[in-house]
Amino acid sequence: FNHQYDLVIDPALIFSTYSGSTADNFGYTATYDSKGEAYTAGSVFGLGYPVTAGAYQVSWAGGSGAGSLSGCDIGISKYNATGTQRLYSTYLGGKSDELPHSLIVNTNDELFLFGTTSSDNFPVTPNAYDTTFNGGPDPGAFGGLGVHYSTGSDIVISRFSSDGTQLLASTFVGGTDNDGLNISPTNLLRYNYADEVRGEIDIDKQDNIYLATCTRSTDFPVTSGVFQEQNGGGLDGIIIKMNNNLSTMIWCSYLGGEDDDAIYSLSLDRNDDLFVCGGTRSISSFPVTATGVVQNTNGGGRADGFVTLIDKS
Repeated sequence: FNHQYDLVIDPALIFSTYSGSTADNFGYTATYDSKGEAYTAGSVFGLGYPVTAGAYQVSWAGGSGAGSLSGCDIGISKYNATGTQRLYSTYLGGKSDELPHSLIVNTNDELFLFGTTSSDNFPVTPNAYDTTFNGGPDPGAFGGLGVHYSTGSDIVISRFSSDGTQLLASTFVGGTDNDGLNISPTNLLRYNYADEVRGEIDIDKQDNIYLATCTRSTDFPVTSGVFQEQNGGGLDGIIIKMNNNLSTMIWCSYLGGEDDDAIYSLSLDRNDDLFVCGGTRSISSFPVTATGVVQNTNGGGRADGFVTLIDKS
């Protein structure tokens, strides 16, 4: 090891806590803000999540659920940096099921959530980019996750005030097929637990929002002039850049080939260009660079991984 630095064998556990819910709830994602305060989001299957007074949504809205679980809302909690106080806790959801995928905080310590929903009354704000649920075909119940998106799925992006009392912005994003879910008839890109709900949200130095996930919609609201304006076939990756108020789509592009493709994660570099990575089954038309890359052909098997660098415009 480098003798100029301390060697830490067992990093200190700063805090660890239960949520305190009396309903079943599963954790999905977490993040932190400029003060080191922690945010978590998960699925909650009923009344009993420990919401705080004045929080945005203090009641469970219900849903269809799967198996023995009776419908799902998103549960969000914010803790102080030492884990000794719950600063706020709220439900988020409509009359059908929804799940959180990823969280990020902007420079004002306002929380952004990327999720998926099957609720046509999911809480959106009046000036949002899209206030109408687009839906899709019923993909069947996700038994392991306890949810059933019976009316299909839309992507949702929501922005909360720093104290969790206000929904500052919230929007649907989607086409007429299922969006945001890593599902297809073959499901060969769905291998491990919760692979259905991959994807990630991030934020740049100007507080613009980036989101990378996947879609089966051929009419997803991509913008003109981007590097891929058409769905390549089946399940495709999708990348979104929106303003901080979630009112304007700055750009949006597909990423994929003739078979199933899905984006699982993204990261911004110092120039706010973005890397995305995921899995692909496409052989002939995935948009790889012809020369100078590590591997420009599909190696076969169940799926290949991919890494793609995209400029911020």
